[in-house]
Amino acid sequence: MQVEVDRSSLQEVRALLAKFSDGATRAHARSLNKTITKSRTESSKEIRKQVRLNAAYVKSLMTITKASQKKLQAKISTPSRGLLLSRFSTDTSIAGDKTSWLKPPSIPKRGIRVKVKPTGGAKVFEGDSEIKGKPFYMVLPGTNGRVAIVGRRSKIGSDGGRIKVFYGPSLSQVFTDVKEDIAEPLALYQLQQFEKEIDAILRGF
Repeated sequence: MQVEVDRSSLQEVRALLAKFSDGATRAHARSLNKTITKSRTESSKEIRKQVRLNAAYVKSLMTITKASQKKLQAKISTPSRGLLLSRFSTDTSIAGDKTSWLKPPSIPKRGIRVKVKPTGGAKVFEGDSEIKGKPFYMVLPGTNGRVAIVGRRSKIGSDGGRIKVFYGPSLSQVFTDVKEDIAEPLALYQLQQFEKEIDAILRGF
């Protein structure tokens, strides 16, 4: 048995293989981008099970870098610095972004109350051993009226300041804690999306 392949047929095969190779890379990039978007949504849900933050705020801190055909990598970046403890105030006007404070609010008679976790009760924040007296509110310079919970240091700090700003957990820290919980289902989701993209490319041939 003899099989002959003429030059034009060979060129068609090469063109088809080149098109498929390019399509596979494109499918990979698209599946990564769909997965990273879903990852942000699922991560936000898990993060909000750990810390008492609203969905819009968590989403605003999770920056997506999308994949391309030249760089098949997608990632989520989160700030490593701790969140202001005032974000966890039980006073929604202090915790949220709707109020732009010109001067700090007065201290409630019962003290400054915070609630970091979504479950359990609120606690009166008493400060720590580095400060003298009770913590109080201060409008942070260079912000759009953002209030922080601060205290006066008993000794000058390493940066030379007398005021200590209190922070809670960082979003990066919480994200690290929860991302392993969603890694397996997201890996399966990416595989499913890749298969769908490949099917779409094959139907286009």
